[in-house]
Amino acid sequence: MSATDLDVGVILPQYGTDADTVRETALEAERLGYNAVWLEDHFQSWIGDPRRATQECWTTLSAVAEATDRIRLGTLVTSQSYRHPALLAKMAATVDQISDGRLDLGLGGGWYEDEYDRFGYEFREPPAERLRRLAETVEILQGLWTNDTYSHEGTHLDVDLEAAFCEPQPVQDPHPPIWIGGGGEQFTLRYTAELADGWNFGTLEPDGFAEKLDVLRDHCESETRYDEIRKSAELFVFVGETTAAAERKREQFQQAVLAGEPSEPREFFLAGYLETAPTGTPAAVRDRLADYADVGIEEVMLAVPDAAADEDESLELLANELAD
Repeated sequence: MSATDLDVGVILPQYGTDADTVRETALEAERLGYNAVWLEDHFQSWIGDPRRATQECWTTLSAVAEATDRIRLGTLVTSQSYRHPALLAKMAATVDQISDGRLDLGLGGGWYEDEYDRFGYEFREPPAERLRRLAETVEILQGLWTNDTYSHEGTHLDVDLEAAFCEPQPVQDPHPPIWIGGGGEQFTLRYTAELADGWNFGTLEPDGFAEKLDVLRDHCESETRYDEIRKSAELFVFVGETTAAAERKREQFQQAVLAGEPSEPREFFLAGYLETAPTGTPAAVRDRLADYADVGIEEVMLAVPDAAADEDESLELLANELAD
């Protein structure tokens, strides 16, 4: 496969910016032909200073849905802990209605313990408990979206529904694609195999993704089921007209991250996302994306840290390269 076989999306710049910047970046991504735009679901920044302005995921996604016409919209990812699943079903159905069927719902078990503690959410341990709750959340979403009424007796979640409903239901049939984010091999990849339409992870080189995909295949009941699941990678990218220009962008961003207080998310970012970030000319980045396609990745979600700067042309440079 080549990089041009990939669906390429853009992670919108929601930290340290304002709502207008997020919306304008989404419009630019749509104009340039990108496949999708994605927002993370956090109440505070996990890179650099956590007090940086952070645009809330779902309300911002509604604004982006209204402003755009073609591009798909997704969450990368929404923690199962942050919203009651019946409320989340209603929110997602509404965004799917506003966008005329363009929503992709990314879900995760939750990982940012400082954020949980700061904003009053219980960070359940061990991680398997959060993932069991994730699986039950998916069950409830699908039940509400595909039935006139739906009842549910909670097991891991303290959620009991009696003839509940979600009207209007989503535009997409049978429902918006559900993606599960994470790389845990015992639970996350098993639940992906059993429940999800797509899978997302980051912080790995192509060989690392190949190993995860082998585990996902083993969890699937058949090769047909494995083929049904969209496989994606979340990557930071640094693009410049020259290699030196791209490396300067990477260095500047790394210094900005290091300027914040030491934290587990910061070290996780530096050791994972930054270490694996494709960096270089548009052609070099295209070739690196092709390496991910070669191991079975079908879609990439790209975080371009300078994409919101009016004077920067990273999104356009890469779009032109991928179109050739």
